[in-house]
Amino acid sequence: MADDLLRRFDTIRTFAKDGKLAPHKPLLLLYALAKLKNENAERIVFNDAEDAVSPLIQTYGPFRAKTTVAYPFVRLANDKSNIWWIEPHQKNASGDLSLVEARDRRLQAGFSDEVLAAFKADPKLIDNVALNLLERNFPPSLHQDILEAVGLYLGNDEIEAVIRRKRDPRFRVNVLSAYYEQCCVCKYDIKMNGAAVALEAAHIKMHSAGGPDEINNGLSLCVIHHKLFDLGAITVDKLMKVRVSERVVGDWGRKLNDEFHEKEISLPRSEAMLPTPQYVQWHNEQIFKGVV
Repeated sequence: MADDLLRRFDTIRTFAKDGKLAPHKPLLLLYALAKLKNENAERIVFNDAEDAVSPLIQTYGPFRAKTTVAYPFVRLANDKSNIWWIEPHQKNASGDLSLVEARDRRLQAGFSDEVLAAFKADPKLIDNVALNLLERNFPPSLHQDILEAVGLYLGNDEIEAVIRRKRDPRFRVNVLSAYYEQCCVCKYDIKMNGAAVALEAAHIKMHSAGGPDEINNGLSLCVIHHKLFDLGAITVDKLMKVRVSERVVGDWGRKLNDEFHEKEISLPRSEAMLPTPQYVQWHNEQIFKGVV
C-alpha cells in the first residue's frame, strides 16, 4: 500500500514543459499533510490555505509567479492520481475556481477518502509522502525551511526510505574540485582535517527539474550562498557574473549587493567545466527573483 500511495503522489503534474517551476501543488499538499498530522484535520479551508500557502508560492516559486492557491486547490482534484477531494463549487468564465465564492463560502478540500484511510492505517506514510514531495520538487537546501514554514515536523525514527532519484555521489567531489574547493562567489574555503566544511555543490538546474549530476550543472558554494542561490536571491548570468535580486533588503542585503553584484565568480579549472548556458538560463528564468 505504501509504495502504491507514493507512486500516486508521484503522478501529480507539477513541473510544466521544459522544467518550468510550478511548486503550487506540492506546497499545498505539504500544508494539508501538516494539518492532518498536527490537528487530525481531514479538510482544509480555502481562506486558511490562502493565508498560509500564498506567501510560500511567492518565496519558493518563480519570479512573478501567481501567488493564489486557487489553482492547486481545485486542479489537484483533476489529477489522475485521485488523491484530492473538493466540495462542489462554481467555476468562473475561464473554468477556474472563483476566488469570491471560495472565500465567501470558506470552501473546503482535502485528501480523498481512500488516501485518508491509507494515512489512518499507517500514519508514518504522511512523513514518507512529505519527503517524496520535497525530494521531487525542491532542492535539498530548502527542505527544512519549507517543512518549518508549513508546520510539518517529521518523526525521523519512524520514517522509511522513500523513492528517490539516483544521484551520482561523485557530483559533490567533482564540482568542489573543479572550483578549487572554495565558494565561487565569496571564496570561502575553510577545511578541517583536510576536508571542506560548509561547502556544497549546488545544482544550477534543479535535480528534480531534470538537471544532471554533471560539473557543467554545478557551482561550488558555501552554505549561505547555496541557500541564497536556491531561493533565487542570487544567480549567475551568462557572463559568469553574480546578480543580486532587487528583493534583497536589510544591512546584509546591502552588503551582499555591494560586494558581489555584477562581480565575476571564481571560474573553474578549465573552460570545459564552465556552466552550460542552458542551465544558467533556466536558473535565471525559473529561480532568480530579479532581472538579469
